Amino acid sequence: MARQGGSLGEITQAGGSIAGAVPTPAASPHQVAVEINEQIYSPASGNIAVPDSRGCCSGFTSRVTKVVFILHLLAFIALTIFLGVQASSHQNPTYKPFANFIPLASSVIISIIAGCFWVILAVINPPKAIKTSLWAAPVLALACDVVILLVGNGAALGIGVLIVVVAIAMALYSCWATGPRLQHATAVLATSLRAAHLPPTASCLVVFVILAAFGYMSFWTVAISCIAAAEGYFMDFKMAYVAALLVSMAWTMQVLRYFVYVAVTKLAYARLVYGVRMPGGAVEAFCGTITGPSFGDICMGAVAVPVIAAVRSLARAINAVTEGNDEFCQGCCLAISDKLMGRVNRWGFVHVGVRGKAFCVASRDVWSLFVLRGISKLVDSDLTGSFCFLSAVTGGALASLVASSWALAMDKNHKELGLPVAIYAFLAGYYMCRMIIAWPQACVAAYHVAYSENPQNPHLGTLIPDHLRELQALAAD
Repeated sequence: MARQGGSLGEITQAGGSIAGAVPTPAASPHQVAVEINEQIYSPASGNIAVPDSRGCCSGFTSRVTKVVFILHLLAFIALTIFLGVQASSHQNPTYKPFANFIPLASSVIISIIAGCFWVILAVINPPKAIKTSLWAAPVLALACDVVILLVGNGAALGIGVLIVVVAIAMALYSCWATGPRLQHATAVLATSLRAAHLPPTASCLVVFVILAAFGYMSFWTVAISCIAAAEGYFMDFKMAYVAALLVSMAWTMQVLRYFVYVAVTKLAYARLVYGVRMPGGAVEAFCGTITGPSFGDICMGAVAVPVIAAVRSLARAINAVTEGNDEFCQGCCLAISDKLMGRVNRWGFVHVGVRGKAFCVASRDVWSLFVLRGISKLVDSDLTGSFCFLSAVTGGALASLVASSWALAMDKNHKELGLPVAIYAFLAGYYMCRMIIAWPQACVAAYHVAYSENPQNPHLGTLIPDHLRELQALAAD
C-alpha cells in the first residue's frame, strides 16, 4: 500500500461531501481485507475522510525498526551462546540448577497455563473473569511478597514494601472499579467477543505464537541461568548481561503481544464492520501481519505504547494522591500525557492492521475519531485494559510464588538467590500472560474503533450510546 502523507481528513456537514474526494461504493466481502472506504458516514457529522496513509517518512522508520529488532534477536542468540560457553568452561561451584534454572523454567510453563485460563474464562464468562482479576491480583501479590521477605536481606525488604504498596493500590482500584464501569466493561468484553466471532483457526495460530514465545523464553531462561552458573573475567559484567536480557525479553514479548493484537483485530474488524469473515481467514491475517510492512510498526509501537502508558499511569496516580490540587500535575503532567495519548496509543494498532497505516498516523487518526464521537474518556477509562493488566499481574505473581518458593526450598544456604529468581519469574509470567490475553483486548479495541467510524453500525448494537447516557445521568445527579 502506498505510503502517502495525510491525517484525519475534513469533516463536512451532514449530507455534504469532501472536497476532491470521489465517493466509493461499499466494500464487498472480497474487498474487506484490502480495501476500505475512505469516507466514514455519520448522520451527525457528515462524511469523515480517513485516508489510508503511512506518512511521508514512517515507511523508512518502520523498516529501520524492523531491522533493529531482527538484529537484536541475533545479538540475543549470540549472547546466549557466549554465556553458555562461559558456564560450561568456567562453572561456579556453588551453582545449583535445581534452585535456579528449574524454577525459572517452571514459571514459564505456569504462566502459559495461567494465560490460557484467563482467555478461556474471558470467553466463557466475562463478568467472572473481570471480577476475579480484580481480587486475585492483590491477593497473589501479597502471597508472593511473603515468600520474598523470607529471603531476609535489605533488598528483599525494600522490594517487599514496594509490593505491599502496589497491592494496596490494586485493592483500592478494585473497590473503585464497581457499578456502571464494571457492568459496561463486562458488557463490552462479552459483546465484542461474541460479535467478532473469531474462527477456530485463530486459536490454532495463537497457539503457534505461544509456542514461539515459549521457545524464546526457554533460551532466555538458559541465558539468565548461565549468568549465575558462570564465573571468570568476562563475568565481571553480569549486571550488563542481565540488563540486556531484560530489555530483550520486554521488547520481544511486547512485539509478540501486539502481533497477536493486530492479527486478531483484522479478523474482528471484518466481522464488526461488515458482518463477514475476512478473506483468507486467520492464516491470511497472521501471515500478512508478519510479512507485511505493519510488522515494523508493531516493533516500533511495542516500544512506545508501554512507555506512554507508564507515563500516563504515573500522572494519574499523582493526580489521585493530590486530589487534583497539584497545579504542576494538572497543568503539566496530565496535559503532556493526554497529548502523548493522542499521538501514541494501542487503538492505533487497529488501523495499522486493517488499513495499513503507519503506527503514529493510525494512533492520531483513531484518537481523533474518539474525540469527535465523544467517547475518548469512555475508551480511556475502559476496565478491559485493567482486566488484561491485572490478569497478567496475577499470572506473574503466581509464577513468581512457585519459582521463589522452589528456589528457597532447594537452597536454604543461599537464600539471597531466591530474590532474583522471584523477579525473573514474575517478569516472565507477566509478559507471557500479557501476550496471551491480547486476544480479547484486540476484540474490544476493534469494537471501539468500529463504533467511532460509524455509530450507526447495526452490528454493534447500542451498548456505547446507552452507557454514555447512563454516565451523563449520573453526572447530572
